[in-house]
Amino acid sequence: MSSLRWIRNILVDGEKVTMEIVLGVDYLGHRCYAKINKDSEIWFECVSTERSEIIEKGKNVLKKALKGKSLTFGDGSPYNWQ
Repeated sequence: MSSLRWIRNILVDGEKVTMEIVLGVDYLGHRCYAKINKDSEIWFECVSTERSEIIEKGKNVLKKALKGKSLTFGDGSPYNWQ
């Protein structure tokens, strides 16, 4: 299986950023990580193989990494993690 990815392009403190969650390498829930731009991967364990649960866990990792920063869409509207 090729890895499945959740990707969003947003502005963080006014700078373009790509957020990425890898849902699994060999199967869903296997070797999951979150990444911001070209920074190092932030690996996390996920006992679930449910796509929505893996994405939610990855979003929480990203939220923690971006805490205190201003997140917006390209048009300036607030990013809402949906």
